[in-house]
Amino acid sequence: MKQSLNLKLLSLVVAVGMSMFLFTIGSSAAIQYVTTGKHLPENTVIASVNVSEKSRGEAVQLLSEKVQNWKDNHSIVVKVDGKELTVDTEMIQFDVASTVEQAMNTTIRDIQVTIDESYLKDLKSYMDVSLAAEFSEGQFIETLKRDAAQMVDSPLEYVAYDFVKGNAASLYESIGGQMVVIPQEASMERAVQLFDGEEFEDGTVFSFNRLLNRDGIYDEVSLDVLASGIYGASVKAGMIIQERHISHRLPEYSEIGMEANVDLKQGQDLKVYNPFSGDYQLSVSVEGGNLEVQWVGYPTTSDFHVQLLDREEISPKTIIQYSSLVNDETFNLLQEGEDGQVVSVYRIDRSLSDGAEEFISEDYYPPVARVEEHPPDSEGSSAENFESETGDNRSNSEDEEYSAEEDDGEGKSSDSKSLQKNEDGIWEVVPDGESK
Repeated sequence: MKQSLNLKLLSLVVAVGMSMFLFTIGSSAAIQYVTTGKHLPENTVIASVNVSEKSRGEAVQLLSEKVQNWKDNHSIVVKVDGKELTVDTEMIQFDVASTVEQAMNTTIRDIQVTIDESYLKDLKSYMDVSLAAEFSEGQFIETLKRDAAQMVDSPLEYVAYDFVKGNAASLYESIGGQMVVIPQEASMERAVQLFDGEEFEDGTVFSFNRLLNRDGIYDEVSLDVLASGIYGASVKAGMIIQERHISHRLPEYSEIGMEANVDLKQGQDLKVYNPFSGDYQLSVSVEGGNLEVQWVGYPTTSDFHVQLLDREEISPKTIIQYSSLVNDETFNLLQEGEDGQVVSVYRIDRSLSDGAEEFISEDYYPPVARVEEHPPDSEGSSAENFESETGDNRSNSEDEEYSAEEDDGEGKSSDSKSLQKNEDGIWEVVPDGESK
């Protein structure tokens, strides 16, 4: 009985001692919580910032520094109609204190973000009226909040047309077009089938020859007609021309400054770069003997116009050939001369206040020389000589100046040349041993 009483007394002493010990530990923890605050759990990372076992104050300070550094060194870019608009990062508000409190009480580690919607009004003022009406502010805000919460190292870049409500195709329109009269000898059916509906993505290069089969057989005239249409539409749309060639003579179907010549076998291509933020589709159709080419897609805020400046007609030279087959006091006209042309092509965006002219090209089509055949007994003549009368002195890589050959003092020509027809059936003076 006495032994049982001692055991009960011992148990009571132990229980009282344990209670006092636990009370002391709990009091210390409570005092520490009140004086220093609760700490975040181990392995806590918020927006790439390690705040493990940090106090509330320490975590708020670390995250605030991260947020400010990100705002100072990053940007929000919205692409609208070929222009890049930079939005102030103050549009994004980070609630750091609420984020830390949330991490202390839950397992959620996402930084809380809100958007100052007053910035959207200014952003939409740069948009086309139809785009502004269909722009989904809610979708844009949610996307921006989600991306900003990651605080990635790269800029936040968006395309305004990615946030269009409903049917995006309803906003499509032609941003540039060109009409070309189809010559009688050209058949456009196959060319239309090959090119109509071709997609042109933003930031990519359109290549005319890429759509052709190198071993295929094509109507070359129809390809040049189509290339001229695409080139003209591209210049008027504001596309960037990377490669373009012109013919030696301006075709009757083309207007000067808007012609393009392609040659698959010779590697002469038409290449165009799309600088806009949207994709475009090539529309090719035939209507009443005319070929109509358009780039169709989202409208732009630009208003491009083409200007043809410094246009000049170039008078042809006259080449005289001497032949014993020509009767005295007469001459034979072998080739009627034709004027050449030169023009400078510029593009201007009238939507810009400065109205600066953008140089596109200088197109030069050399004149066709007049060729006459005279009897050898003409004054100052020589059976092997050519004379050049007044005419244009302009030349380029495909045109030579024609001049009288000079004797070297021994009655010999210092530069032997002959008169030949080129592949177009046009008489030209070429050095001996060469053919046109």
